[in-house]
Amino acid sequence: MPGKPTTSSRNVAAEIAYLARALKAPSLAGAVERLAERARAEDWSHEEFLAACLQREVAARESHGGEGRIRTARFPSRKSLEEFDFDHQRSLKR
Repeated sequence: MPGKPTTSSRNVAAEIAYLARALKAPSLAGAVERLAERARAEDWSHEEFLAACLQREVAARESHGGEGRIRTARFPSRKSLEEFDFDHQRSLKR
């Protein structure tokens, strides 16, 4: 019966949650239900649904990857090129 949760759909949701944790894909775990609803509404193929799930996780990893590496490096402070004092280091060109 479409739209009505069954025992098997709850088991699938639990399995997806477990697999997302095992793959260390937290963004996927949070988005899979919304993506599944959209896939059903728009009649996506299995491949289109899988691609959307993977795109979601890749986008999240790309956006958060740099932050994790900066934290792991334990830099004493955060600096950007915009904050760099070129007057102090005269040998560099802007």
